[in-house]
Amino acid sequence: MTRKRRSLIALLLTSAGLLITPLAQADIVLSGTRIIYKGDQKDVTLRMENKGPRPLLVQTWIDTGSENADPSAIAVPFTVTPPVSRVDAKRGQTVKVTWTGSQKLPDDRESLFWFNALEVPPKMSDAEAKNKNILQLAFRTRIKLFYRPVNLKGNASDAPKQLTWRLQLSGGKLALLATNPTPFHVSFSELKLVSGGKKYDVNAHMVAPKGNSEMTVKGLSAAPSGAIVEYSAINDFGGAIDGKAKL
Repeated sequence: MTRKRRSLIALLLTSAGLLITPLAQADIVLSGTRIIYKGDQKDVTLRMENKGPRPLLVQTWIDTGSENADPSAIAVPFTVTPPVSRVDAKRGQTVKVTWTGSQKLPDDRESLFWFNALEVPPKMSDAEAKNKNILQLAFRTRIKLFYRPVNLKGNASDAPKQLTWRLQLSGGKLALLATNPTPFHVSFSELKLVSGGKKYDVNAHMVAPKGNSEMTVKGLSAAPSGAIVEYSAINDFGGAIDGKAKL
């Protein structure tokens, strides 16, 4: 699963004592780990659920891959409505992503964007904050949004097995080079190089359509013979597509 969270931390410490807080986590849970926007769809929807005990303000937007970009300065061919939502505790909110056609995208392959949900908890009242050490967190969740044009050849679920693999040295380290001849992005949750009964972890990356990606093999400095690649790719629904491939 491809998912990133950034914490914007504000600390209010009293003059005495140490800050002790349980491990924090996001309260907003999205209904999927990725969004597939097909070119013949008018719009797609995504459900946000507030699993926490307090209402939250949630800002949503789409970016082109730069996670630090100012949302107000990003130009994308989509709108998200509503852009800001109040989501009560244990309740949900549906947001709609709509294609505007304001930019020309390739029609022979998928295009990648990112959907963002930033949750900001309400400010504690003076009475709640009195004589307390407070840690307030604003979490951001990012998931991939794939724009998939109509009439692409093949099927996204078949794309992982069509990748070709080879070993090469890169900067003195052994790396796998994956080449993707398909029009679909291929993302991995796990990737290993298997040789001589041993499995070596690979620093897996997503492979863009009609592109390639170099991935470092951990703990291996020389190219073995008879090695194979074992992978677990991610399908449109966040599930696994397991397979093996020869080099």
